[in-house]
Amino acid sequence: MTAKKLIKSVIPALMVLAFNCAIVSGAYAAVFSSKNGEYTVEVDSDFSMEAGKAHYKVKDESGEIISKFETDLSPIALMPLNNGKRIIGFYGGVGQTVVVTQVRFYSMKGELIGKYGIFATGTGGQDISENDRYYVYSWWNDKKSGIDLFDTQTGKKVWSKTFEKLVKGVKISGDGQWIVTMLSKGKSKEIYLLDYEGNLKWSGSIKASNDCSITSINEDGSLFEATENKMVYNEKDGYMHRTLVKKTVYANEDGEVKIEKIINPPPQKTQNKSH
Repeated sequence: MTAKKLIKSVIPALMVLAFNCAIVSGAYAAVFSSKNGEYTVEVDSDFSMEAGKAHYKVKDESGEIISKFETDLSPIALMPLNNGKRIIGFYGGVGQTVVVTQVRFYSMKGELIGKYGIFATGTGGQDISENDRYYVYSWWNDKKSGIDLFDTQTGKKVWSKTFEKLVKGVKISGDGQWIVTMLSKGKSKEIYLLDYEGNLKWSGSIKASNDCSITSINEDGSLFEATENKMVYNEKDGYMHRTLVKKTVYANEDGEVKIEKIINPPPQKTQNKSH
């Protein structure tokens, strides 16, 4: 696999927001964008563990350069935040697998706010609060999985949790006060609801042979959703499609959780068969 293909393969693994890659003067230039498209970070590097320094150029929506800076390592991926205050960087190595060994927080001017060691070969998802203040990152390796909550403003890690089961999605409420995740091991699936301090406030089991994940949580954490999906073969186009089987909406009142409603999609009109 070429270096260019390796770089592009990193992005789905980390679930970052936007990425483009082009060869510039024998090296590689990558462009990472905030979700709202108002900020971009251009990075010049060969994106390898031996790359040494990487050079950054931060721009606003008009294309005006806000800052230029460099780091001692080449990033795997970056995530500029919508509020224009922070850049979250992922550092490590790219080989047969992507290994994240550091998560860093920079100001838009390149000041290092926080740096944390990690060993992740995969991610169960990530999310950020509505005001970009709190960032939650879920990960796994061959021994365990975990969830880390960060305060992007201070660059500090609020807490870290590890699990023996695999993390299958994580969401944080818009106000940053509630975190909901799903853990999976074989057919056993559990939903955990955590408060801002990392305390387990509620857990519930799901019995399902299909793929399940946490898909959303609202502003104040009073409602969150879990979905069950399966791959279904469509005879018309000859492709497998990820198809919703069931959506469960949970109501949360200060850690007291109950099922609000269950949504089952109507039967498909086309003749499908599952494989």
